[in-house]
Amino acid sequence: MKFALTYHIEGPRSRPSLEILNEISEQVILADQLGFQFAWFAEHHSHIHLGHLPCPLLFALHLAGKTRQIHLGTAVICLNMHRAVEVAEEVAVADLLTGGRISPGFGSGSTAEELALYGLPTAVAAEARHRAFEESLATLRRVWAGEGPRSAEKPCYESPLPLALPDLHRRSWVAANSLEAAAIAGAGGHNIMYSFLRTPEHYEALTAAYLAAGGNLSIAANRPVHVAETDEQAWIEAEPALRILWSRFVEEGKIPRDRPEPEVFDLTNTPGQFVVGSPATVTRFILDLRQRVPFDVFNFEPRWEGLTPSRIHQSLHLIADEVMPALQSV
Repeated sequence: MKFALTYHIEGPRSRPSLEILNEISEQVILADQLGFQFAWFAEHHSHIHLGHLPCPLLFALHLAGKTRQIHLGTAVICLNMHRAVEVAEEVAVADLLTGGRISPGFGSGSTAEELALYGLPTAVAAEARHRAFEESLATLRRVWAGEGPRSAEKPCYESPLPLALPDLHRRSWVAANSLEAAAIAGAGGHNIMYSFLRTPEHYEALTAAYLAAGGNLSIAANRPVHVAETDEQAWIEAEPALRILWSRFVEEGKIPRDRPEPEVFDLTNTPGQFVVGSPATVTRFILDLRQRVPFDVFNFEPRWEGLTPSRIHQSLHLIADEVMPALQSV
């Protein structure tokens, strides 16, 4: 099993973006030293979803100069908001400059607010959205293979430069929140990654669709995780973040407004399937999930409002020192 981190680069609008980027940079540099294999960064615009990073590929390229071995990438670039040819070229250049350490992830959609920023239709039928996404992924693969993109006017442009490294396609990921996206990932020969908002039942259905479409690469499960020396200490540290998340998810419609906030959180009622506990507790949770879904990458989301940087660093150390070795020994 391999291990990843995902960051949404979130923070209040009043906080300087550079402070947030530097805070996350320190965590990724530590993760590189601790043996994590991937770090992924989300794309969000105009502080939608509290995001401070509209161009995750640039951040990945920046961090490549500060790390030695961790693969850096995007979770995700919202491909339907961009010209696929430009994305393919930019990813190929970044991958060459980092010696093959870019791990690009792509998704089909975004929020209506972000689509409006780009002057795109905010309401598109799912079938049309998935068709456009599939066509854009095909363009990426053609550009990376040196074939050039195709159009109605011209069968093919000149072969693009620079030529991508030959394994870039097989190192790319598709974020799947629907059966259609999972099938697109499988048919296109991409790795597949899942959201922390999806339940184990969702994971099972998505995996079945991916495998049925011919997918045979890596599957990445995802959960927000906070680890401390004991279960009790972990819950004490995580409680402020969980209450902030609960309020946020109610506002975003992810939790019904009439559902009362728990007086005490446990693994059955945390927002977003948040996993909290000692190294042994977290290890058991991941192993139980893996009994249901054959993932070979576990993706931790360690940073949430209400958790201090020092506690996040401590959690990363415990994950690397105790959780990861226990999982690798199974």
